[in-house]
Amino acid sequence: MAINESAIIFNCLIKFEDGLFVAHCLELDIVATGATPDLARSELNDLIIAQVDYAFSNDNLEHLYHPAPSQVWKEYFDCMPQPEQKIRVESRFRNDHSEKFVPPWIISKTCLMTAAEHNV
Repeated sequence: MAINESAIIFNCLIKFEDGLFVAHCLELDIVATGATPDLARSELNDLIIAQVDYAFSNDNLEHLYHPAPSQVWKEYFDCMPQPEQKIRVESRFRNDHSEKFVPPWIISKTCLMTAAEHNV
């Protein structure tokens, strides 16, 4: 996917646990749940956007990244494919008169772990 504007890429793993789909953003170590993979992904995307928007709008980038545990990263890289989704960021924290930069796009690379992969 060619991006002409600034974007940040996040890797997300979705798996089924305890009757819910759990979506985990690896760079931010945040988690959302949903009754379906799409609902879990949508909830996680909203959390990612809020976290990125708040960090950039408040000059708080040093607290943005909190990587997930290494086991979650391993599960993600063992999971294929990892399609990309381009998500527009509409800042809710930045004042319209502010000169602060908020990335206009987030690229979410997501993999839905199958039951077979989850049991490996």
